[in-house]
Amino acid sequence: MKPTKELLAELEEKGFLFSVFYRGAFCWGLPFGLLSSLVISFFARTPYIAAMIQILPLALIFGAIFGWGLWGVALLQGVKQRQDKD
Repeated sequence: MKPTKELLAELEEKGFLFSVFYRGAFCWGLPFGLLSSLVISFFARTPYIAAMIQILPLALIFGAIFGWGLWGVALLQGVKQRQDKD
């Protein structure tokens, strides 16, 4: 795993869409949705596919929101680092 400063610099460099869709929805929302649907199917005794259809859209939306927040933190850290250099 990358150190925090390198990760935030990478996010600032690659852009908003990379942060929201790749880091947020794909890297965080998708695994969270799949694991959550596994837990739901285990405890609620529903088929895994049905649980996945229920939870996956919401998990992807929350993942995108997480990526948007990560993008904001990356921008703030970039501004802070540039101010410290001046």
